[in-house]
Amino acid sequence: MKLVVFGASGATGEHVCRLANETGWKVHAFVRSKAAASQLDQAYVHSIGDPTEPKDVALALVGADAVAVCLGISRQSRSPFAMPVSPLNLTSRSVEAIVQAMKSLQIRRIVYASAFGASESWSSIPWWGRALLSVTQVRHSMIDHTRSESLLARSGLEWTALRPIMLDDTSGSDPAREMQPGDSLLRKVSRQALARTMVLALNDRSTIGRPIALVP
Repeated sequence: MKLVVFGASGATGEHVCRLANETGWKVHAFVRSKAAASQLDQAYVHSIGDPTEPKDVALALVGADAVAVCLGISRQSRSPFAMPVSPLNLTSRSVEAIVQAMKSLQIRRIVYASAFGASESWSSIPWWGRALLSVTQVRHSMIDHTRSESLLARSGLEWTALRPIMLDDTSGSDPAREMQPGDSLLRKVSRQALARTMVLALNDRSTIGRPIALVP
């Protein structure tokens, strides 16, 4: 399998590339700069381009079997109050370009790293959590993930959107699991666990056409 990973140099994307490579897949890492490309494992094929540009995306997708999208709006730091340093519609514009290219190349499978709070899951966050998020810069990510999920739902592709509650950088060998009634909304999912879940979902047809909330 050839897997194209968008956001390959990011905190989640680097784990997706490594885990997919360990599984024996051919990894094509899509990054936005030469600096990011220089940090990639030399085992990966890579492209440097703009993920919102259909021509750049289509070139990377030639011969692909599946796509993993690990993009997000970057901020000056990981503080929820830090100002964004990338366009506020980066993910949705990228998903639009990726969906267009996938259709033209007849590629069907895509897994998208979203967030709990996107789309209808916003109403599942307690009122105080919604109030807090609404005054942080994280609100832009929720809005853009919602747009992206809507594009995927209308795409006709075999899509899965994974929604971790919160993310951290702890290590571990277990994937995240699907949220069940009664699970706490305050538990963090590691980026490594999210990446492992994304790789597993690519071959799990029961996840197709579903947004899935994740907990540790």
